[in-house]
Amino acid sequence: MGSTIISQRLHVGLQQLTALAAVTHSFLGPNKNHKFIQDESTGESSLVCTCFRVLEHLDLTCSVGQLANETIQAHQKVFHSGAGCLLFMAGVWSRAALECLHRDISIPHIVSAMSEGLDICCKVCRSNSVSIEDVRPNASDSGTSVLQGSPHTVLRNPVTGMNPSHGALNNKKQSRIKLTHSRHFCANDEADKNTTPGLFSHAVSSKGVDIAHLAEAVSHGCVDAMSLVVEVSKMQSKNNGSGDSCRTFDVNKLVTCTLPGLSEDHSCVLPGCVILLSAEQASLVHHMKEQKWQVVLINGDLSEKYRHLGFNSKNDISQVTDKLDLKGLSKEDDWEDNVLTTLLKNNVNLVLVNGEASERLTQHCMSHRILVVERMKPDILKDFAETTGAVPVTYATQLSKHCVGTGVEISIWRDCSGNRRRASMAVNIVADRTALVTVVLTTSVHSKLQTLEDCFWGCAYRLHHTLKDRKLLPGAGKTELLCVQILQKHIKDNGEQTRGKDGTSAPQAKQGRAGNPHRADVFQLMADGWMDYISTLMLNSGTCSKVDAWTTINQQLIDLNGGLSLDANFSRLLLRDDTEDGMMSPDMKRSAGKVYDNMTVKLEAWRKALDLVFLVLQTDTEIITGIDPKQVEGQSNVMVL
Repeated sequence: MGSTIISQRLHVGLQQLTALAAVTHSFLGPNKNHKFIQDESTGESSLVCTCFRVLEHLDLTCSVGQLANETIQAHQKVFHSGAGCLLFMAGVWSRAALECLHRDISIPHIVSAMSEGLDICCKVCRSNSVSIEDVRPNASDSGTSVLQGSPHTVLRNPVTGMNPSHGALNNKKQSRIKLTHSRHFCANDEADKNTTPGLFSHAVSSKGVDIAHLAEAVSHGCVDAMSLVVEVSKMQSKNNGSGDSCRTFDVNKLVTCTLPGLSEDHSCVLPGCVILLSAEQASLVHHMKEQKWQVVLINGDLSEKYRHLGFNSKNDISQVTDKLDLKGLSKEDDWEDNVLTTLLKNNVNLVLVNGEASERLTQHCMSHRILVVERMKPDILKDFAETTGAVPVTYATQLSKHCVGTGVEISIWRDCSGNRRRASMAVNIVADRTALVTVVLTTSVHSKLQTLEDCFWGCAYRLHHTLKDRKLLPGAGKTELLCVQILQKHIKDNGEQTRGKDGTSAPQAKQGRAGNPHRADVFQLMADGWMDYISTLMLNSGTCSKVDAWTTINQQLIDLNGGLSLDANFSRLLLRDDTEDGMMSPDMKRSAGKVYDNMTVKLEAWRKALDLVFLVLQTDTEIITGIDPKQVEGQSNVMVL
């Protein structure tokens, strides 16, 4: 009987994932390099500086590229940060898996050892998390670590045996997600439900902390964007009765409005909602200035043909009737008349629509001094429902006097007619007691708008997750360095167990966990992936070469294994700017050594990265062999190359 051959050369999926991840290496660290992506067929180009925007604009024809894009977009949709870390680690761990195949390590042993390695590192990360109450805004820049819980407490060393102070939180067993072919890697276990935030999570508690100090700790070099986030917190705190201090932050009460044509210095924070209107619509605001508007809220589209999801009729079915239309009015005309009559009857001045609005109805409303604004985000409608008493409806025919809200003011904020856009006026809609805040992002370079908006939301959600977790991880490569150290410790312990106390070789069954003889090799390849991550951060900082970065990392590992604390200078290397052209702003220099990462976001990015590698590895193997990789082990008719 012939042998089934599994060749690492045929694992094209892992090679494609590695190559795809390499595209985004320049986006790591505080100094991000922008990229232009040009469509050769149309000549259009886009400016991007995040990995999820790169994948969004690429023509990903291969299945691995599409799978990676869906994974990144799903992660970004929930966390709004960490996508670069996810894709980078997926790339280096794909390379590690390929190297394992080159070394004749079986797929079950690869999956088992890499899963164990990640579990070990996640446990160490939780043990070394820092409570947000312990983040010191004016930490010393001396040799003592700035990531300190008290003036005499340094970053805990997992090798020297210092006991973690948050053990109660970390004793909970972390169950790993089972690998499936789900396009979004959805988990079914309760542990994942408790750790993964939903899309519409509630406001998080900020009791006992100064949000401005936390914002600086997780700004990651985006000083201007994070300063706007702090202004949002101040405004929300003031509206909440907390004074001008930063004690409140609710990301669900926050929206952005992008406005080209002005310099970035004009970016600001305003209460309520800022939207762009045409000159014709803005003229209505002029006529009704300093008046209280009555508002209704429409959850769907404002059109006669709109039906709620599940009630849409087939497009290819038409109804035939033998009744003549004696009035000469169409069904849409009749619907428009009924809606307009209802609005006038209830003295409605403003209609906020989540979806699109009928253009003809919008014009009819304008002639009766009723302003219709479409494409309003759900969070905006929710806030106006809470502050005005309006009851959102799905169809305009459901409107009644009980659905109408009151107490809305609209004013023209800025004339934008010089932008050569259809919407030429920026207006501010504010309701009494509103907690809604709008950040207006401006730039004279139109192609930078998307980048500025992504950067701002990344900062806002990093602060949001900080308050939600109440824990932070040491940033600037320190957490990854601890992962490398703990894996190397397990490699050393594994070697000592293999040799035995008398120096002779131990039985095969005792080599590694669950009899995995390749555990040490896989652990080292995983550690090399984190080393590559840290060295890339240092390289992108512009302070050293890749070789110098690896030298620095190895020296830090020696110091840690010797029982020394993690030197604050290690973080400073990633944020220092010794170059003549001054790549880093003074604000970023002052933040050196005070960098933190979100715990849940980082651990979830690692988990999804490894799951993505496993899925590609499994799929490649099934395509190559036509059999389940679990069946490969122990079969006499299977030859692994």
